Amino acid sequence: PSLLEVGRTGPYMHNGVFATLREVLEFYNLGGGRSSDDGTTLRPLGLSEDEVGALVTFLQGMKSGDIATEIPESPPYQPRRLGEN
Repeated sequence: PSLLEVGRTGPYMHNGVFATLREVLEFYNLGGGRSSDDGTTLRPLGLSEDEVGALVTFLQGMKSGDIATEIPESPPYQPRRLGEN
């Protein structure tokens, strides 16, 4: 999948366990989780703290610019009394 806007899409992982990209990268840098289905595991990435920081910065830079939003104006509110249609 695209990495565009990945810095704005937390929490991360299938269960939202990580709030930041740094947490995700540190998880995978240590070798990730263990798989119980076939006994294989991911290998540690061996990145230094500087490399993890640079990768976080790179991923956070994968964006298309500011997201413009307009807050809609609320319609006037007129409370109704019981029994009115």
